[in-house]
Amino acid sequence: MSAEPLVVIDDLKIDVRLTRANRLPIVDTATFSIDRGEIIGLIGESGSGKTMLCRALVGTLGRRGAYIAGGKLTFDGIDLVTAKGSAWADIRGKRIGYVPQSALAGPNPVMTIGAQLEESILQDKEFSKGNVKARAIELLNIVQIRRPEVVMHQYQHELSGGMKQRVMIACAIAQQPELIVADEPTTGLDVTVQAEIMRLLLDIRSEFKTSIILVSHDLPLVNQICDEIVVMHAGSTVEKISSRDITRANHPYTRALYDSRIDLVEPKGELTTINGQPPTVGNWPVGCRFSERCNFVEDRCRLPQVLPIIPIGPNGFSTCLRFNELEK
Repeated sequence: MSAEPLVVIDDLKIDVRLTRANRLPIVDTATFSIDRGEIIGLIGESGSGKTMLCRALVGTLGRRGAYIAGGKLTFDGIDLVTAKGSAWADIRGKRIGYVPQSALAGPNPVMTIGAQLEESILQDKEFSKGNVKARAIELLNIVQIRRPEVVMHQYQHELSGGMKQRVMIACAIAQQPELIVADEPTTGLDVTVQAEIMRLLLDIRSEFKTSIILVSHDLPLVNQICDEIVVMHAGSTVEKISSRDITRANHPYTRALYDSRIDLVEPKGELTTINGQPPTVGNWPVGCRFSERCNFVEDRCRLPQVLPIIPIGPNGFSTCLRFNELEK
């Protein structure tokens, strides 16, 4: 197994075309890596750029009028910034699987579940068509769907939310990808089903050595199943930290996110919130973009500057100039 990271993201910038002349920056200075077999949690408030980063990883930015404006994005040594359609045909769905944010409505309503799975399987041109049905049933068994022979002939409206999500995961792993990008895969599911989906992803990682990037607003869930956590704020990665060290985060924004968890509130207690509102997309303040909401801000934090990525520990980093002054 290679010691090199599977995915490397370095100073990545993503813009959206508004007009021929105008561009809106959505993501910039996104930097982190994903090791083989690692589960990375990607967290941050809405509008921080998480979904656009996921779309960059699966090569679908163009569908939203967006594009990579700079920086580095590689997968297993392949430059995804300059990758053409033919290269993506060998990567998307085969080596990188995708569970979309709208997974509950993901299955095609006019196709049977079996037909959709078979379509995913046959992306591999060398796969024998005579074995495709057996492989589809095998996938449904892997994602722990009961009576897979029956479900093969059903449509998405006949399935529960949890079953739809499992079908989407089955499609994502049809080619045994090295990376699964799961963009809020538990949205709209009850707590019990969420736990089942997370256990399923852990089982897939364990059995197939698959790397997973999990986007979620459920911070306790991310903390429970992820190896490392990457924090995004206002289009930028501000911290990467081991999940076991999250209570000793090295960035005030990460601490504020975790302090505002509803599960930490005592009965009839007051919910802790983050000061102010996130900056408008593309209209970010100079210096630290969290400075207007931060309880630890100093004058130097507001200076026009590109904040340094400060290595902390073997794999982590912070962009807070005061990280070593924060109370641990």
